[in-house]
Amino acid sequence: MKEKIIKFLLICLASLPLLFSTQNTNAQYSFVHITDLHVSDAVSYVNSCDNHAVTFQCYIQEFANLNPKPAFVVVSGDVTNIGNSGPSGMYPELTQYLYPPSQSYPANGSYFIDSAQTIPIYFIPGNHEYYTTLIPPLSNATPQYYPQYLCPDSDYVINTQYAAIIFLRSGYDDDRPIWEDINLTSPEGHGLSVEQCAWLRHVLSVNTNKRKIIVMHHPPVNAIGTNSDGSPNTGMVVDGADGSILNNRPTFLNICDSNQVDIVLSGHVHKNVVALRAGNVVNENWTGETRYVQTGAAFNRSYRIITVDSLFVTVGAPLQSCIPATVAEVNPVATLTVYPNPTNDNITIEAALHSKIEILNIEGQILKSFLANDNATQIDLSNLPDGVYIIKAYSDKGISIQKLIKQ
Repeated sequence: MKEKIIKFLLICLASLPLLFSTQNTNAQYSFVHITDLHVSDAVSYVNSCDNHAVTFQCYIQEFANLNPKPAFVVVSGDVTNIGNSGPSGMYPELTQYLYPPSQSYPANGSYFIDSAQTIPIYFIPGNHEYYTTLIPPLSNATPQYYPQYLCPDSDYVINTQYAAIIFLRSGYDDDRPIWEDINLTSPEGHGLSVEQCAWLRHVLSVNTNKRKIIVMHHPPVNAIGTNSDGSPNTGMVVDGADGSILNNRPTFLNICDSNQVDIVLSGHVHKNVVALRAGNVVNENWTGETRYVQTGAAFNRSYRIITVDSLFVTVGAPLQSCIPATVAEVNPVATLTVYPNPTNDNITIEAALHSKIEILNIEGQILKSFLANDNATQIDLSNLPDGVYIIKAYSDKGISIQKLIKQ
């Protein structure tokens, strides 16, 4: 017993430098959640990737110009496609676009998405950080190049005025026994150690007066969701533990329950969904218990905006970055035209008759919703502030999306 107490105290002492990392945020603020970047320095023939970080370059520029400006960006794993491949794990493809220039053994939060260094970007490893190859996917027990190029291989906390944002490593690929889980396309993470659970309890216990947000790669609760383009995801989900974590999953869920954790942000399975512990799919801003939030893959341009104040953590609807100001159709047979773009006050929307039209802000909040009763519908936007908006059209032919700039 004495040895266990000493071990626990050592864990807490070791974590002290990470408990007091403070983001200077003094009011309601928002941040961007992205996941599954899969940045690569070569074309992958096994799974999707962002070759030479072309997509990454686009969306970090877009995030830097959001209004309101995000306080920071969090990345919940699978930063590169093969994170343990020599000689660099593919990380220089990504870090060359962050400020300051690439550095060895950087500290958490030492990278920024803007040249003014006002928007830090924070990382936690995913299962791809442990891959040495994808044919077949073989893993090491530690992410060799991740700490060399990105940030320390450790759990850590960002403390803000209103929230504690906790980053947890969920480990390398592991699988449940085949008689429990026949879905080999969605491997589980190795999970959390006893020491990680003890550290998490301690962090939550010293932040009882704050909102609590956990960022990790594997979803603690899995459920049927939607793809990045809003279409139904048809992938198999055996149960809530499919694609989740093996070690200490019930313990983790109990910790979230007993400490009133607001949300857990994750990725891994490349879809958008929000679920409760029992696996029930709910609205992004369900109240009453921990929400387990998945965001679609960043290589498919998916992201969410999370807004925090002293009373609640608001989860934005899934958005897509780098949609050009001209028509960007999810389904090429579903038509949508918006003009003038940019606009001052009024726009004309051309869409299929009886299409459902939504106008959303960058946080995913629906500002206007109506049916297209004519092929050309006139809309007055004079009551909306200048900024970037998303127009969505839903019809029996699919979903179309267009970015609108009001200035």
